[in-house]
Amino acid sequence: MEQNTNISDSLNNANDVPEKGDEINNDPKTTTPEIARPTPHHETPPREIDVETPAREVELPPKSDGPTSTLEYRWNYGEQLKHNKKSRSNAGVLTFAIIMTIAFCICFVTLIGVMLYEDASLPSRTIFVREYDSESGVLTLPEIYDKVAPATVAIAVYYENEVGMGIGTGIIMTEDGYIATNYHVVEKGKEIKVIRNSGEEYTAKLIGYDSLSDLALLKISARNLPVAAFGNSDALIVGEKVVAIGTPSNLDYMGTTTDGIISAINRDVKIYDETAVMIKKMTLIQTNAALNPGNSGGPLINEYGEVIGIVTMRLADSDFYGISFAIPSNGAKAILEEIKETGSASGNSSQVASKRALLGIYGGGIRVGDSYVKADGTTGIAEVDGVIVIELNIPESDAAKLLMVGDIVTKLDGKTVDDIYDVMAIVNEKSAGDRVSVTYYRDGVYNTVDITLASE
Repeated sequence: MEQNTNISDSLNNANDVPEKGDEINNDPKTTTPEIARPTPHHETPPREIDVETPAREVELPPKSDGPTSTLEYRWNYGEQLKHNKKSRSNAGVLTFAIIMTIAFCICFVTLIGVMLYEDASLPSRTIFVREYDSESGVLTLPEIYDKVAPATVAIAVYYENEVGMGIGTGIIMTEDGYIATNYHVVEKGKEIKVIRNSGEEYTAKLIGYDSLSDLALLKISARNLPVAAFGNSDALIVGEKVVAIGTPSNLDYMGTTTDGIISAINRDVKIYDETAVMIKKMTLIQTNAALNPGNSGGPLINEYGEVIGIVTMRLADSDFYGISFAIPSNGAKAILEEIKETGSASGNSSQVASKRALLGIYGGGIRVGDSYVKADGTTGIAEVDGVIVIELNIPESDAAKLLMVGDIVTKLDGKTVDDIYDVMAIVNEKSAGDRVSVTYYRDGVYNTVDITLASE
């Protein structure tokens, strides 16, 4: 390792190494100095370097393969490090660019493939996305409460000759005191009180109501009241978050706030009387927000703090929970505005509710061999099973024109009927104005006619 020893000796004798810019003369006899120019020699083997020695330009002896050459080597440790770092940096950037280009090509080809691929067996779906940022208008639950609670009131109803009171909820619609609620909340009230969340109490006047849509409009003497903003109920989607504010049970629970989602929209709900006879059909919003007696007439609110429904009822069966309903705000607002202007809302009720459809007969189940009375007063014996017409109860209806007392209806809308409840079940699925086919038996002959259903 003689060569390495010489290099070490050369490095240790730092004073013998000429500084950068010093003249170097390889021939002492020559008076004109020559500047040694570094020329790389690719056959020169690597040399060991003492890295603790400060980096300086060092003159290294050339490889001895013959006559002494005037070519000399200069090597700078600091400059070499810079070169290596630059090379590694360039290589890294190039590698990253190649990887990203490949990834982009893969994603692009995949996207094109998905767009071009069609398979009729795969159902299409519509996904709704909403932005949740500072400009979206979406509110937190506390923000919704702060916005709508001041425009929500408790309603106390006192009845004549009765102890106690009924409880409901209302929504302030105008600054001068018009308040929306349910008709069934104030239906039998002798005196109506409105209590704001600030504690102020007012005596309210019933301006008008519409029993079909279960809406009523009250008025109190006040000014500069906070007003609830009404939203677009037609824009609702299933799964959307909602909040309810109301007065469940009694005034102690005024301002109770619950939340949930829209469980269904345009839900047709049949309303029955105490005798289990359907009296009307309503098109409502279904929600799983916790609603109880006393919430009636209160707001159902979307995530923007807008009233999109007026709470009207819940499924009362003890075996079911989380099934409640609200009147859509678009229909409710039109009805309430008409009540404000005219005192009634006969023209707009159909947006929310419709009276039950009627076939126009009274009847009962009959079996082969049963006796019955015909229209002319004579007695007959039933030859078929079905529903016998006892009375035609709607003058000028199709049924009154096409059927007779004593006819036995065997099929309605193509379905066999054995008793009056079969007839009611089929008609209850229809609306007034719908046409149904009626097959009946008269004097030994079957006949089929189309009858337009009447309205109650």
